[in-house]
Amino acid sequence: MELQRYTGNFSKCLAEVAKAKQKIATAKQGMEYRIEQGVDSDVCQGGFWCPENFNVVDGRILAALGDYNPLIPYAEQAVNAHRGGKEFYLNDAVLLNGKPATEVLKEIAEQDSEKPVYKKRVLDLGQTSTHDVSTDSFADDDGIVFLARGKTFANKYGLFLKNQAGIPEITFYLPSISQENYSRGLWLCGLDGGYWSNFGGNYRGFGYVVGSRFGVSCKRSAEGASQKISASEKKGFPYTPKEYARNLGIVQGVREGRLPNSKLEQVLEFFEKLKK
Repeated sequence: MELQRYTGNFSKCLAEVAKAKQKIATAKQGMEYRIEQGVDSDVCQGGFWCPENFNVVDGRILAALGDYNPLIPYAEQAVNAHRGGKEFYLNDAVLLNGKPATEVLKEIAEQDSEKPVYKKRVLDLGQTSTHDVSTDSFADDDGIVFLARGKTFANKYGLFLKNQAGIPEITFYLPSISQENYSRGLWLCGLDGGYWSNFGGNYRGFGYVVGSRFGVSCKRSAEGASQKISASEKKGFPYTPKEYARNLGIVQGVREGRLPNSKLEQVLEFFEKLKK
């Protein structure tokens, strides 16, 4: 498996992946690639959007695989809503398979209710809120098991973060329960930038020009695997992947209210350096 990063807003990234005739990399594929490439790789240093998402429907949180993510077929509308500081609301005009998305999500959640978490297409998380998860107990968290598609791999990824990146705990962010139905995206945070591989299931930054997404290609490089960015390749850029990830994390944190506006001074300093 080889992943290719595309940058731009949410809609632009989707279009680029489709143009390349690739599939959107799932959260599990992104986690697998991080383990394969190592903590100093681009895929670890920078975060990325995943096709899975989290929806608030009738006062409950429904996690969905990409096939049932309403944000994907309405990517342009979602980008415009987020640029205006608004939610992407799931009204009756938002459809999945010709039916209101809220009805489809509830139907699939009910159909899958007796299945193990890792086999569900839509997972009903009830009124679960944002919470911390120890990296040695990922297999105990339903949200992570759902994204990792199994307890075994959830545990493997958690131990990778703990033993290879020195991360003892992550935060799993979820959207707030509301009387209105709406969708939020999933951003798997980078290992740097102050977010330590958090799961951003409350993500509302689709309008960011510097967002990114991975496409999956079945082709492999001449050496048989995707390559890390070498020191010589990095010389062609005025910044490193680590600097990119750190400043992107600050912008996202300020936008979502997790960091104070004063942190933007660091981003300004970063851009001033690029001018030189």
